[in-house]
Amino acid sequence: MLLKQTGLTLLGQSDFPLGGSESNNLADGAVQALVGLIIVFSALIVISLFIAALPRILAILSAVWPEVDEPAGNTGHPDSLVADDGAVLAAIGYVLHTEFQRQLESHDS
Repeated sequence: MLLKQTGLTLLGQSDFPLGGSESNNLADGAVQALVGLIIVFSALIVISLFIAALPRILAILSAVWPEVDEPAGNTGHPDSLVADDGAVLAAIGYVLHTEFQRQLESHDS
């Protein structure tokens, strides 16, 4: 009621005559649909341009903030007393393999 007294109208508030022309309503709907399509396709174009330009943007950013290679650190177990876990694990694997092969040979004969 206050809006009608001040003469302000909000989006979606309009006084259509009850017996009015439907062509005006259809034209308004077509304009709204066209504006919506333009907004959606404009957003899609902006997104696709951003995706296409992303490699160049990342190249520029890598010059400003280069990627720092972090050392891999100790890959062994922290509670291990042996300095080189890889050699110990290889020796254990070799012993297990030879014992398994010996058991297979004794089982076959």
